[in-house]
Amino acid sequence: MAIFSPISSRRYANRKAQATQQLIVFSLYSEGFALPIRSVQKVIPMGKIYGAPEGGAAGLILYQEQELLVLDVEHRIFKGTPRQKLSLSSSSQDAIAPVFTVPEEQEDQSLQRYLLIVQNRAGKIVGLPIDSAPSLQRIPESAFTPLTPDYMAEGNIRCVSALIIQNKDKPPLFLLNPEQLVQSQQSLSPGGG
Repeated sequence: MAIFSPISSRRYANRKAQATQQLIVFSLYSEGFALPIRSVQKVIPMGKIYGAPEGGAAGLILYQEQELLVLDVEHRIFKGTPRQKLSLSSSSQDAIAPVFTVPEEQEDQSLQRYLLIVQNRAGKIVGLPIDSAPSLQRIPESAFTPLTPDYMAEGNIRCVSALIIQNKDKPPLFLLNPEQLVQSQQSLSPGGG
């Protein structure tokens, strides 16, 4: 038989009163980003990504015996940012050159890149390469705040739906919109999104 305890009852009430969301958190260009956990199908170590010989903002990998579109997440999110990490391999040994390569200053073999496999509500999946392991965080819903219309129109970041301000000691996180990340580049509006 369970014994009623006012302390455990208060703890339960406090937990229940503070709704949270689980997010996958990672950084790009020293900015923090988050995706709802329900939109991230898997995180895997990144292997070679292949694409067109001219380079570009998209490539392909084989994932679960199917072709998976891999998008340059930095190019997708940051408007007007040069594609620094999209350089073709100069190796003549590869019949198909990888599109995304690690910059020369980061060629250290200990640096492991990861691929976030993101799915939208319609079931379309894409891969998003990131430079370091993401973390899983539980964030209170009270930390979410909408971005100002001015920032949405003038800011340098696309595919963002909210700002997450956890406390004064931590920098804010940008909550990414998986629907906008997964949609085709042509349908992203140039003025933000």
